[in-house]
Amino acid sequence: MVYAVSSSLFFALFLFAAKSIISNKMKNYISFIYLQGIMIVILFPIISYLITPSQIFLPPVEVIPYAIISGGTSIVGYLLMYYGLNKYDASSAVPIIGVKPIFIIPLSIVLLGEWYGMDVIFWILLTMFGAIITTWDERVKVRQMFSARNRALWIFLVVAFFHTAGNIAVKPAMKIVSNFNFLVWREFAWFGVLLVLIPLIFHENEWASLRRDWRGALWPSLIAILLQYFGYLSMFYALGFSVQVSEGLFATQGLFAVTIGFMFSKLGSGLIRESHTGRIYLIRLIGALLIMVAIYGLFSTNRFA
Repeated sequence: MVYAVSSSLFFALFLFAAKSIISNKMKNYISFIYLQGIMIVILFPIISYLITPSQIFLPPVEVIPYAIISGGTSIVGYLLMYYGLNKYDASSAVPIIGVKPIFIIPLSIVLLGEWYGMDVIFWILLTMFGAIITTWDERVKVRQMFSARNRALWIFLVVAFFHTAGNIAVKPAMKIVSNFNFLVWREFAWFGVLLVLIPLIFHENEWASLRRDWRGALWPSLIAILLQYFGYLSMFYALGFSVQVSEGLFATQGLFAVTIGFMFSKLGSGLIRESHTGRIYLIRLIGALLIMVAIYGLFSTNRFA
């Protein structure tokens, strides 16, 4: 339980750190993700080796496809996530991204041929309702919030989908290597896909931004990456105890995110470019709470646990 909640807190803080960097230090989010990638492939293996040296070794060939699938889908999710954070609030993004478990059902049906029954539909609808109301702010009307024009909702739902798709490849990989080992090679694959995408997304403006801004973004990025790493570490420990309880508690990241957003808005520091009335944050908190309750209910059903 402690590990799951810790993981949620680390990931919420990581996304706020990323939002702050994109807003203030390196406004070109594509340049930021390349800086992040360089730092990850250096730091993740070093930290993992310091913690568990016996588990850091060249993986069997069978692990490589899983690393590529997981890393490739993850990088698409990250690119879209940073695009969304460049435009919308982190206190909306984090709860919506936390709905990842609802995509396990369609992916399991398509990829694994599994079906869990109609009784999970209620929990999925409650999760979606919570996600929708976390997108509300002073500029959004209720009708727009529940319409197809709610771009923030769609962007972060797609992010959640890609993260879920990447996690599908983790389970079979865990039967071959340890969590720590797979994390390192998954991140190498993640960065490899990012390098392949250079001709498509990394052009003159991105290169100019990276050269100009990397020094100012270096220390904040280091903090973000450490938060990201320990978020993964806590998540692995939590899943080792109980998948059902952990997945339900991972949704607490939405509660943390709304609370952090509210605190920053009152400080008026401009670090995350987010400032709303207490009423907006209260509604977002209700949405995040509904997401947490619905996901825990989803995993509490015997067929889905």
